[in-house]
Amino acid sequence: MKWKILAILNLILMLTIVNGLTYSHWQDTTCIQGTVKMGHVNLVIDSEKVLVPRGEGYDENHPVTYYKTPGKRTLVVTCENVTSGWRIAIGLLMHNEGTLPLTVKSVSITLKNTDDIIEYFNITTYYYGPYPIGTNFNSLNVWDGIEINQIPVEGYWEPPISIPLNTCEHAISWTLIHFDTDNPETEGRTITITITPVDNPFYQ
Repeated sequence: MKWKILAILNLILMLTIVNGLTYSHWQDTTCIQGTVKMGHVNLVIDSEKVLVPRGEGYDENHPVTYYKTPGKRTLVVTCENVTSGWRIAIGLLMHNEGTLPLTVKSVSITLKNTDDIIEYFNITTYYYGPYPIGTNFNSLNVWDGIEINQIPVEGYWEPPISIPLNTCEHAISWTLIHFDTDNPETEGRTITITITPVDNPFYQ
């Protein structure tokens, strides 16, 4: 009888020890420190070109200035003395500086100070690419030495577009804007053009 009582006491003692170990184990706190790197997409304007017709004092009569916003996501172009027959071509060399592939879907264009004359603007954009790492853009006929009357160069994408860009690859857009009106009251103003590449992450 005594050995039965002893066995029961030993069993209770063992269960108490196991329960205590289990409780202690789950009460421990483990701290893990490390760095988690997340992939990201980042389509920027690597370079830009702004072209107007040559000759006849066009530059002096229709001054144009431009700059890229911080982050190189948007080009802002200010055009003075916009009159009937005025033309401009804006080229963007777009670059995937992110760590993930993306697709170029379009460029977003906004014209400021044109609400009452927007109907007189004709806007067309042409897209080229993709161009792999190491492409020499200084010898590319779509980009180097081009004049406004040469746009569009053959080989552009027909809309809707979806140009795939891996990391460090490029694409090119050329936007032609033409202002034409027979209403003299709409002429001679200063307008601002903002143009921003639009992308989707991955190959959507």
